Formats: sequence, C-alpha cells, structure tokens
Amino acid sequence: MKFFRKHLLLICSALLISLSAQALDSYDASLFATVTDAGEVVDRLVIDFGKGAKVKSVDTETFSVKAIASTEDVREGTDVTSYGDYEISRKIEKVSVKKNVVTLYFNQAEGATLAYLSAARNYPAELTYTVEQNKPISIKRGREKNESYTAEYKCDNKVTDSETESFKSVIVEGGINYQLFEPKKKSNTLIVWFHGNGEGDWKHSNNNVAQIRANRGAVAWATKEAQDIFKGAYVMAFQAPDTWYYANRDSLLEQAEKEIQDIVKKYGIDKKRIVLSGCSAGGYMSTRMIIKYPDLFSAAMINCPALDIADARGGETPTDEELASIRNSRTAIYLVQGENDSSVDTENCSKRLFKALADGKETSSQKFEQDFDSDFTTTQTADKKYVLSLYDTTDSDRTKAKLQFAEDYNLDGVTDTVEYSNHWSWIYTLRNNPKTADNVSIWQWAASRLK
Repeated sequence: MKFFRKHLLLICSALLISLSAQALDSYDASLFATVTDAGEVVDRLVIDFGKGAKVKSVDTETFSVKAIASTEDVREGTDVTSYGDYEISRKIEKVSVKKNVVTLYFNQAEGATLAYLSAARNYPAELTYTVEQNKPISIKRGREKNESYTAEYKCDNKVTDSETESFKSVIVEGGINYQLFEPKKKSNTLIVWFHGNGEGDWKHSNNNVAQIRANRGAVAWATKEAQDIFKGAYVMAFQAPDTWYYANRDSLLEQAEKEIQDIVKKYGIDKKRIVLSGCSAGGYMSTRMIIKYPDLFSAAMINCPALDIADARGGETPTDEELASIRNSRTAIYLVQGENDSSVDTENCSKRLFKALADGKETSSQKFEQDFDSDFTTTQTADKKYVLSLYDTTDSDRTKAKLQFAEDYNLDGVTDTVEYSNHWSWIYTLRNNPKTADNVSIWQWAASRLK
C-alpha cells in the first residue's frame, strides 16, 4: 500500500510539473496611433484571440502595458540629448471587447511616437511595448469554455495610423522630400503645408515623416471636413532638408516652387486653386514664398510666422519693402498667433505683417469668446483679403503666458481645458477655429478665395 501511494505521489508530481512547464498560448498585440494636437501618440493596443473565440471578463486592470521610446541608437556618437525618450506604464482608460478582439485605449497625453532632441528636431523613436496579463479572463471556443484563462502576448511594435498612411512618401533626389495625399476623386485643388522648425530632417535621414506626425499640420487638410470644404484637394507636406531659415541660402524657394509646379502639371491642378499654410519657421517660409512668387497662391493661412528670429537662425528677416510688396500679389492672407508669443514676438511677426498688408485700408474688428479654447479677436480689411486673429494668452508676461485648448485626452467624453505653449497657435487653424470678423471660419474663408 505504501509502495502504491509513493508511486502515485510521484506520478501526480510529475504530471503537475509537466502541466506547469507547458507553454502558455501566445497572441499578437498590435499598436495603433492617432495624430493629436500635440503630436502622434500610440493610443490603442489590439489583441486578437482568433476567429471563433469569445472573450469576457476584461477591464482596465486586466492587463499592464509598458512602453519604451528610445533614440539612443541615432544619437550614438553625438552630444545630442533627448527630451522625449521614456520608459512608462501606459494608463489604460477603457477597454472594448468585440467577440475575439480586445482593444485597450490609452490616455492620449502620453505615448508619443516622436522624441524631441536637443538638436531642435522631432525624430521618430524606436518603440518597444510589452504586455502582461494581471488576472484571468473568460474565453470560449466552440463548446469549450475556460473561466480562468491566461496567455502571453507579443508585440511587433509596428504602428498603424490611418491618417498618416493616407499619405505617400515622395523622396526627391537633390530636392525637398514631401508627403502627398491624393483625394478619392480627381481634384483641381492643392493645399501646401510648410512645417515648423522642429520637423526638419536631421542627419540627412530622409525620414520624411516628422512633418505629418508632430502635429495635425498635414493630416488636418486630409480630413473629411477639410476635403468637403475645399471640394476635394491634394495635400503636399514638405520636409525641410534641415531648416526653412535656409530658404535663400540653399535655394529652397526655387526647389519648392518647381516641385509644386510638377504636382500641378501631373494632376491637372488649377493654378488659381493653390492654397498655402505654414507655422512658425514654416510661416517664415510661407512669407518668403509669397514674396518671391506673388501669384503662385490664391490664399494663405500663416500661423505665428517666425520673421523676427530669421536672421539669428541663418535666414533673412523680410524688409518693410518686401512685406509691402505682397500687397501687389493676388494672395489673400489670414494670420493667426497668440497675443503673447514667447518663441517669436507677435508684435514683430503677425502684427507687423498685417500692418504692412493693411496699410491705408479700412479695417474692422470682432471679439470672440469661447468656453474652452482661448478667446480671440479678429481684425480684417474691408475687402476681407487680409485677416488677423489674435488669441488671448493667460498672462501678459510672454515667459509665463499659455494658450488654452479643449481636449479629451482621457477619453471620457468630457472636454477639459488644457494649456500649451503660447507659440502653438497653429492648433486653432488646424481645427478650423479662427473666424473672420463677419463669422466665417478660416477654412471657408480660404476656400472662398479660390476662383
């Protein structure tokens, strides 16, 4: 009897060891991203448990997700540091379960796909995501049901973003690379976007993605709202080989104009239906383009144009004569900036340009109050060719002032007010928020200038 019990115990122990050593099922976890106002973030992780499976008992505590973003490899051998590398636990705000597919939704205030480097560039980071299951879930396959199911998860760290993937990358040998969006139906309209200084290329990487991922400066024009307003439009988002401040030095103006004309010819764009938009250094580039090519664009939406710091950054601050010459162009211009901008001085940038454009013309103004976003005041010429919207900042001190924006980063359906840099006024334009003094939104204003 003792012999039997002894061997039975050995058999059971061996069976338990065998079961504990048995590998857990493994499933793929996929990453999805959204371009927010503050840049692209990974905001979803999707686990597919396979066709025919039905998953239950999943909540925000079921899984833990750790994320690492690193630019260490590209910075090796340089003295450049990163302000955007991180190692964090992603906050899961909500969970969606549809049969065999579980989606974890992350807080959108974290999880950036770009890292800001001390070289003043936003650069694509290498992402590493790991998923751990904290407690069992219920899973049913056919007639079999496991109320206490645990598995392992593997993430390939490839990011899917439907907005950025609607653009195609065009690498121009010896020229300026760009991303191009093609509308579903043939169009005769083109929108050109010039990004800010942080999205220029770095170390000749030809990454050609920072300009569509750092903010909504390109993807906004490809949204259904924008496409409906402009009746369909191609979107061309350039990436500076280094910085737009080298526009004159490196013949960037001539090269950009050539590539725009190539698109005009290839897709049959009406030369009277080309729209320009740019922010910060891209606002400087936009201004320079209008000065050099006064009849290339019908409308321009220029945000916080960095005119005052151009000299210090390798460019040339436009002279009063150059700005005055724009009045002879056919380009209608809508300017947007914060009342107090700590990066580029409002008085010497958008206000200076508007003063040159509106010189000798009758103007009118209107104040707009908003519940979440900053209030703003719009001033325009009587013919509405030149418009300036200035957004209130939280302080008269440029070094302390902020702009306010409506956001729902925790995905609870409730809009909250957040504060960003007083330089980020382009967010308003990319939301179609500014309005003319007679209550026409900036996108509709631009579309109305196309003949």
